[in-house]
Amino acid sequence: MIIPQVKNGILNIDKPQGITSHDVVDIIKKIFPSVKVGHTGTLDPLATGVLPICIGEATKLTNNLTCESKKYKVNILLGVETDTYDVTGKIRFASVLDKDEIYIKERIKRFVGKQEQIPPIYSAIRVNGKRAYSYAREGKNVELEPRSIEIFSIDNIVVDLPKREVSFEVHCTKGTYIRSLVHDIGKKIGCGAIMTELRRLQTGNFKIENSIKLYDYLKLDYDDMLNKIISIEEYYKEAKRVNLSKEDFIKFINGVKFEISTQEKIVRIYFNNKFKGLGIVENNIMKRYIVE
Repeated sequence: MIIPQVKNGILNIDKPQGITSHDVVDIIKKIFPSVKVGHTGTLDPLATGVLPICIGEATKLTNNLTCESKKYKVNILLGVETDTYDVTGKIRFASVLDKDEIYIKERIKRFVGKQEQIPPIYSAIRVNGKRAYSYAREGKNVELEPRSIEIFSIDNIVVDLPKREVSFEVHCTKGTYIRSLVHDIGKKIGCGAIMTELRRLQTGNFKIENSIKLYDYLKLDYDDMLNKIISIEEYYKEAKRVNLSKEDFIKFINGVKFEISTQEKIVRIYFNNKFKGLGIVENNIMKRYIVE
């Protein structure tokens, strides 16, 4: 039996709770052992939702896709703080909640806009070559540098005062730590807060409604698994199309740069009416990005 060739592209996986983003990559690698596999933005084991998985030549897109903005649905508990800023950590502070719904919503809305955010100590950020969470597990204090982020919007805020629970949707830049956002919200309200649930609804053009749950994906026949991969050509279908002659295509794959008049950063490359890859454009100069 001839095994179909794995195409270069992206899987829009809905990550389940309880496993890491790297676990998802390892699972997909076992299905497609002969190709490169990578993810485009870490989700904590507690978190679920959109996790684009790049396959083959599409792994070169991981940095690009990681830079896209993100949307999340967040559930938080007021009146408590933990060392991890979420429900998995050790409680280090608890208090009563004496604020009303209007006050809570107003304080949460104050976080919309550009700001400096300090990442949680339980994070994978490297400090002197060592992960921050390693210091935390050893009981050592380490200062993390604040990062510039932007919260574009916080919507659909629902407050349940008797249960001390709040949920909302947030649209933010890459690099935003939702656990830190929740921790800072707790400080702003004055009672402490931890994240209890996190679901990523969107990253870039990948949306939760178009994703497939990881375990549902594993139940598919092999051909159906392949069909779920979004090709590079399909993902960039709105990008400018550039048709190259045989001579110019040879130059392109050999790394020769071309002058091109466009405002787009990425263009689709075609030769003999067939998709051949992507070019990346800077200051009207196009160079090779991906060759299929």
